[in-house]
Amino acid sequence: MSATAIDWKALDRHWNCRLTVRGRKSGQERTVTIWYAVGDGKVFLTGDAKGPQWLRNARANPDVVVQIGRQRLRGRARVVEDAAETDAVRQRFARRYVAARIARLLGTGYTDSTALVIDALAPAGR
Repeated sequence: MSATAIDWKALDRHWNCRLTVRGRKSGQERTVTIWYAVGDGKVFLTGDAKGPQWLRNARANPDVVVQIGRQRLRGRARVVEDAAETDAVRQRFARRYVAARIARLLGTGYTDSTALVIDALAPAGR
């Protein structure tokens, strides 16, 4: 099944996703629950400017699994380096989450966060 066969509207109904990524040092799977946004056949995540552990792990091991609701998707993660693309991801979060919008307006969040894009999505087995 390709990304075009994924029910994106169903994915957009949830508030959190579970990202599973292999640890860059231990090699063990690590899972974190985090806000997300979807669009353009991709899943978008953000983390603080210092780069949280899950982001560092995804940079080292870009093959990830993201679970949204009951759907588990395997994909390829990419840390966004381009400033304009990073800001576009932040704006997605500001549109989706009221708390992100408020933090952005106050200058206390979603102004310097790092962004991660997961694409090449396909259903993952259990």
